[in-house]
Amino acid sequence: MSINRIKALVLSALLTLSLPLQSATLDGRGFAVHSGNRITVSTDNGKFREVILKGIAVPDAASSAGRNAKRQLHSLLAGQVVTIEYRTMNPRGVIIGTVLRGGADMNLRLIQAGLAWVKKESGMNRERLDRYQAAEQQARQRRLGLWQH
Repeated sequence: MSINRIKALVLSALLTLSLPLQSATLDGRGFAVHSGNRITVSTDNGKFREVILKGIAVPDAASSAGRNAKRQLHSLLAGQVVTIEYRTMNPRGVIIGTVLRGGADMNLRLIQAGLAWVKKESGMNRERLDRYQAAEQQARQRRLGLWQH
């Protein structure tokens, strides 16, 4: 197989991974929290999947606000059964989705606590985006977390 053929196959695979997928879910347990918006989930079949929380942004992990977001996410998810709803993956195969625990939206919980702000992303459900924006506005008005100053 030629080098050009290999490059074409790799490029094709990367493009496929970054395209929107049909809606999917993944069930597992919170295994590791890497930052306030990035986790690893262990699945029943022994695999580990990295997940970026869709629709939110958090401060840099080195800042005190970033550490607070990570701590909160850890307390919400560590060892807990979760469902990830997603439609996209990044080119490295990392899932970009919404983390649910017992049906509750953990992405939204971080916004409500003032530990994350809304990040508009393509393909985001309009209803969910509206909920996130309303929650951010309430956190700002109540001067929670990031909005204390």
